[in-house]
Amino acid sequence: MLNYARRVSMPPVALPVPEKLEDALAQCAEGESPPDIALMQLLVVSPSEEAGQRALGTAIWDALENRKGPMAERLGAMHQLWEGARRMVQAAFR
Repeated sequence: MLNYARRVSMPPVALPVPEKLEDALAQCAEGESPPDIALMQLLVVSPSEEAGQRALGTAIWDALENRKGPMAERLGAMHQLWEGARRMVQAAFR
């Protein structure tokens, strides 16, 4: 049997971590950060699952209320990713 195990080293990834929840949401809403990266950043800076959900829900509502459809769509994509990965999100806060 052949052994194809290789040692692969990946370069470090330098992703900026925002200081506040709102920063991660704003970067996504404005198209500066894709929804998957913004969700990861939101989870890193969020003190709890509930705080993250509340901030995301408020941001979506505000975008819709202010008729900023593209922003609401990008934030909605973040929400869809969150819902799709619910178990992983809950595990991150345990």
